[in-house]
Amino acid sequence: MSTINIAYPMPCSLAQSREVIDELLNDLEEKYQIHHNSIGDNHYQLKGSGIKGEIQLDHQELKISAQLNFMMMAFKPIIEKEIHRQLDKSFAHLS
Repeated sequence: MSTINIAYPMPCSLAQSREVIDELLNDLEEKYQIHHNSIGDNHYQLKGSGIKGEIQLDHQELKISAQLNFMMMAFKPIIEKEIHRQLDKSFAHLS
């Protein structure tokens, strides 16, 4: 197993961040079949083929942690880069 840990500074309010994250999670589900469950207002669980993780929001940062199975380990740098790219793109209009 390999772990992804990302801490992303929050460029906007918590409410705006939740809206952005909800859109991103719906996009992940549609494109990659990575399903999510909301655990309270600011905590999400993710599960898909080869990946299991969570997203937590607070007033200062967004935290993403995920476990990749053996088959997905080779894609870790690509996945991390794509996460950062999507977050930058999604939050660009709010900062």
